[in-house]
Amino acid sequence: MKVIHAAAPVRAQTVDTIRAEIISGALKPGQRLVERELCEQLDVSRNTIREACRQLEAEGFLVIPPHKGPTVAQLSDDEARAIYEVREALECFAVRLFVERASDEMLNRLKDTLAKLKAAHQSGRVSRMLSTKNRFYDALYSGAGNDVLHAQARLLHGRLAQLRARSLEHQGRPQSSIEEIEEVVEHIAARDADRASELWRDHIRNAAATALAPI
Repeated sequence: MKVIHAAAPVRAQTVDTIRAEIISGALKPGQRLVERELCEQLDVSRNTIREACRQLEAEGFLVIPPHKGPTVAQLSDDEARAIYEVREALECFAVRLFVERASDEMLNRLKDTLAKLKAAHQSGRVSRMLSTKNRFYDALYSGAGNDVLHAQARLLHGRLAQLRARSLEHQGRPQSSIEEIEEVVEHIAARDADRASELWRDHIRNAAATALAPI
């Protein structure tokens, strides 16, 4: 991994690079990050590494104990279940609000991101699936029209990304996941809030069961 010194701020590139390494599994849960090694690998300063690690700690990707170096966050099964419970509450509410509030333009945006998500799932690359799914969620929460709800969802982003990656590594889950999402969007388009929310709940519970199952 290496940061390219281009238009984007170096710190932002550093955050993106380390985050991608965590999501891909190149950096394992519980693995300690060594500042000197990161500086050499990414060709950035120690201050940049420290700032990036603080941001990733805030996102839930790292933990930084007092007087110790950053470590990749790891979730217990109980913590994972709790996160999925909160995810279910937030996202089912977002689906319901989207049905009630989203304009036709927002619905078309959601459908467009779904098409891109389907292509990402067909690629078989988990990193591409996750980045594209983030755009799908941005479209969903934008259409829901509740900034507080969206902000709460962002607080879970880091830990959810790791759980999604774990779920999508299971054989057959990418295909079943996209089929579930397609069915939800069909009911969103039909403005059927009850059925869309119910199906999204099932989608999240299926994802949770897969993520918590041994590979």
